This record gives sequence, structure tokens and C-alpha cells, in this order.
Amino acid sequence: AEAQYTWGKAMDEQSGPYFEDPYPYDIHAAYGRSSYDVQNAVKLFGLWQPVFFHGNSLGEKILGGWALSGIWNWHTGFPWDPVYNTTGNLYYGSSPYSSLRPAANLGGYGKNHSNQNYQSAINPDFGNNASVYFGTPTYTTGPAFPAATAGPAPGIHRDSLTGPDYNDLDGSLSKDFGLPSNRILGEHAAFEVRADAYNFFNRTNIDTAKIQNILGQVAPDGTVTPTGNFGTANGALNGRTVQLQARFSF
Repeated sequence: AEAQYTWGKAMDEQSGPYFEDPYPYDIHAAYGRSSYDVQNAVKLFGLWQPVFFHGNSLGEKILGGWALSGIWNWHTGFPWDPVYNTTGNLYYGSSPYSSLRPAANLGGYGKNHSNQNYQSAINPDFGNNASVYFGTPTYTTGPAFPAATAGPAPGIHRDSLTGPDYNDLDGSLSKDFGLPSNRILGEHAAFEVRADAYNFFNRTNIDTAKIQNILGQVAPDGTVTPTGNFGTANGALNGRTVQLQARFSF
């Protein structure tokens, strides 16, 4: 059995291809936590292969040959990015840019990173009007290109919020049925059956990419129409999956 603890901090200006930051005129405005950043991670894993019939190879081949292994992973959640949707396109007409990050993080919201909060119709951490915790940006809607002017600077880093913790146990149970030694198959022929279980306890782990991150619709003057479901999730990672297999080896 082994145990591992990891502390980490990953920062970048984009975490994958096709990323389109709302501030294209300043690449450094995209600097923030990586989408895969995990600050604290704990891992426990082990393998148990008992021998029941010492000195009795036939008995061990028939009734022994069991192996039990497992791995438990827990880590703090992945980051996610709160944004306001804008009224009209930014920077130039018909541009694909229609969202901005808040002008400031005003604080005061809850920080309970349980999966239950994100499964609620209204996340208790933010209530039904999360815009009171995040300053609203002001901006100018996009004119005809190329008369566009740079927009406001973001008030917070990208991926500044942390999603719910991840908790998962995977395990495997296998049994070898040894075959008698013979000239054709040799001395180590065996038939193995195995069951692998992923997310054995069928825990709900929220998919951070499915968290509702839109604070509301903000007008150029900063007036906002809030959304009531900020911080709720409409998707989770896989539930329990069991895989069965059999293998003959010689």
C-alpha cells in the first residue's frame, strides 16, 4: 500500500486549443489558473495477493490466486470562470466576443465546495443574484471594423473560482485458476477472471465544465439583469462502471 499527497499550482494564458479569451487585445489578460489546476490531491492505492496454501501448489492453484487492488483519489476542485454576457457584440460589428469577466470580486459569497450545493436549483453559496458579489463592467458595443477601440481590462483573473471537490474509489478483484502442468501448456497455464469497478461507491462528481458560469446580462453602462442559477451544474462525471473480463494465459 502507498499514499501520496501533492500540492500544486498551474497558471497559463490558455489550457487547450480553440480557447478564445474575451480580451483579444491583450494576451496577458487571459493569465490565470489552468483549467486542470488542482491545489491539493491525495491518493491511496494498494494490492493484496494472499497465499492460503503454503507448500501446497495444487490447493493454491484451485482455491488461491486471489488479488484485490484499489485506488482512492480525492482532490480539491478544478477552477471555473465567472462571466457577464454583454448586450451586443464587442470591439467590432458581428464579432464573436459577447462576454466579459467581472470588474472586481467583491467577496461575501459562500465557499462550500460540496457537490450538493452545485446540484441545487439555486446554489446556496451565491443565492439567486450572484451579481452582488462581482462588480459589473462597463463597455462600448462594437462599431464597424476597423474603428474598434480596446475594451475594459478584466477585474479578476481567468478561472478565479474553485469547483467542488473530487472523490472516487476504483477497485479490481481477480482470481487465477491454475491448470495442472503438462507438456502442451507448460507449468504456468492459468485461467483468470477479473472485475474492475470505477467509481465503486457511485458518488456524484460534478463536471466543472457544466457549471453555469453566467452572472447575468450586463448593459454598456453596467446595469445588469442577473441570472438565478449561477453556480449550479447540469452535468456530472461518470457514475459507477463495472467491467468484467476473462483471460487464458500459458
